[in-house]
Amino acid sequence: TDADLTFATAANELSSGTFKAATTIGVGAATPSTSGAGITFPATQSDSTNANTLDDYEEGSWTIGVSFGGGTTGITYSSQVARYTKIGNKIFAQGRFALSSKGSSTGSAAITGLPFTTSNITNLNSVATLQLNNVAVTVPSGVTSSAAANSAEVTLAYLSAGSNTALLDTDFTNTSVVTLNLIYQTGA
Repeated sequence: TDADLTFATAANELSSGTFKAATTIGVGAATPSTSGAGITFPATQSDSTNANTLDDYEEGSWTIGVSFGGGTTGITYSSQVARYTKIGNKIFAQGRFALSSKGSSTGSAAITGLPFTTSNITNLNSVATLQLNNVAVTVPSGVTSSAAANSAEVTLAYLSAGSNTALLDTDFTNTSVVTLNLIYQTGA
């Protein structure tokens, strides 16, 4: 046979040998999916204190947006699309939005709506890769971006005379387009 199974009688655990599943395997309290093959994790993460245990996997969408000075008054989008994959405590997030109006809020620009809050570890900022189109600013040395500890947003800045200068509402137009790729650690 293809499977060599030895189960412990009390816990139905594989104690030796090789296990092969025809379709799906449920982990924890998860019910295996009937729609295809794979490993199914429970809807609510079953946290493990063992650093060598993969205890969560998830794929989904999130709502990417922008704020200026923390405000979003009048901001509208012609398109917003964003997806993520969560493997353990690592988040792989991608997103793109196109503005149809930058609204009337003023102040520093931030990309909002990350699917999970970043881990609460001081100085463990995550850096995003960005592409900006149809922006008003002339960026002398490239845009920088970071997601600070315990945050669900990415701040935007550019290097000017050796220091970071925040991108502002005035640096955006009503047709600005932002594309983001970010890998970060979450505490969730």
